[in-house]
Amino acid sequence: MTQIEVGQLVDCNGFLNETAVKYWINEWKVGSFLETPGNHNGRYRWYSPQLFADFTDAVQKIALENGPKIPVIWGLDSVRGANYVKGAVMFPAGIGSAATFNPQFAYDAGRVAAKDTRAAGVHWAFAPISDLGVNKLWSRTYENFGEDPYLSSQMTAASVRGYQGDYKHDRTRVAACIKHFIAYGYPFNGDDRGNRHVAPHELLEYYAPPFKAAIDAGVATAMESYGVVNGEPVVMSHYYLQTLLREQLGFRGMLVTDWGEINSQVSVYRTAKDIRQATWATLDRTSVDMSMVADDASFGEATLDLVSSGILPESRLDESVGRILQLKKDLGLFEQPLADRSLAETVGSAQDIEAARNAVRESVTLLKNTNGALPLKRSERVLFVGPTLNSTRFLGGGWNVHWQGPSNDEGDTVYETFGDTILKGVEEVTGDAPVYFAGTDIDGSEFIELDDILAAAKSADKI
Repeated sequence: MTQIEVGQLVDCNGFLNETAVKYWINEWKVGSFLETPGNHNGRYRWYSPQLFADFTDAVQKIALENGPKIPVIWGLDSVRGANYVKGAVMFPAGIGSAATFNPQFAYDAGRVAAKDTRAAGVHWAFAPISDLGVNKLWSRTYENFGEDPYLSSQMTAASVRGYQGDYKHDRTRVAACIKHFIAYGYPFNGDDRGNRHVAPHELLEYYAPPFKAAIDAGVATAMESYGVVNGEPVVMSHYYLQTLLREQLGFRGMLVTDWGEINSQVSVYRTAKDIRQATWATLDRTSVDMSMVADDASFGEATLDLVSSGILPESRLDESVGRILQLKKDLGLFEQPLADRSLAETVGSAQDIEAARNAVRESVTLLKNTNGALPLKRSERVLFVGPTLNSTRFLGGGWNVHWQGPSNDEGDTVYETFGDTILKGVEEVTGDAPVYFAGTDIDGSEFIELDDILAAAKSADKI
């Protein structure tokens, strides 16, 4: 019932710390890990499917020889393709996929993401993201399928089918995870993880349908959301996580918390005096099965204490453990817990690249074309200005190598040969090097080569 992030398994040199793996499995019977070593001081900033599988397989072999000898399930945010796997094709983010208004593209993105995720020895994708992006002040609107409940529901259902397919038999598929339940996309003030104030009828009419669509499509897992809805932290809410999710929407799968959210009752929401009380509130009041506690043994310690002291019945743990073991069985982990190394050969295939390009082509949306400025003509003298034109990193945005994209130190070099830029595309189409200036840094805090830009603008037909 405990999920630990991979950074706890990485040594000071960036390699797997086998002693740490044995500690978590022997001492705490940890059955799930998450994330990529590339986000947690791993030896490599971006792991190829082969290197990723080397890591996950090594952990899996230790799990099979220690503790309860039960295979672990590995989770990863493969939300727009297997974006944490080097060489895997990245698809448009959710808002771009929704702009196609074609569920087939959501299906294709899920199918390719599942295959490439499985190539890394990972069995569980924390996707699709089906929050409604109804507050434009919120910084994460790009992740989801927009603000329309019907469109989001259609894209969500197709995405689930893409990720999972016949996942109980097809080992190129993964378990999908619908998130974040519920109303995460409407923080009152726009702050991520902020409080949400949603009328009950609006919650059911607008925010619940995408999750219901995922459930009807057979989604295997779900993730509760950060934050507070109508004054109640979701992670301890009987109504949201039992009555609404399980009883009214009919979810029967495995439910995981978001990162450290049980402990947030103590540190953020002040609804519990300590972690023991927070753990009791979640397990007693909700149907949460797994705690993404992430960094420590606090959930295991508190749970054992609650059961041994008679405060929490052991049957409550049996309920959740049963769902976790069923998920592992459905994914074939008891039959073949190690990565299928042949899948690495398909990562970044020409077919996958074309599928992603088709999605991008269909997602392009013309918002304005004053005086027929578009399309550009080869004969025109065009001045290109902007820091994102010549950057794969900024073109990709978030959920791209890392959660927030490559770091300033990594820049575009992290992609090696795996990325294009708009500027490169213009040059390939025209056969000439475009006249280009960055103009400003990505933060807009300083101008770059302003005099040169003004001079070039005087002779340009279009800018």
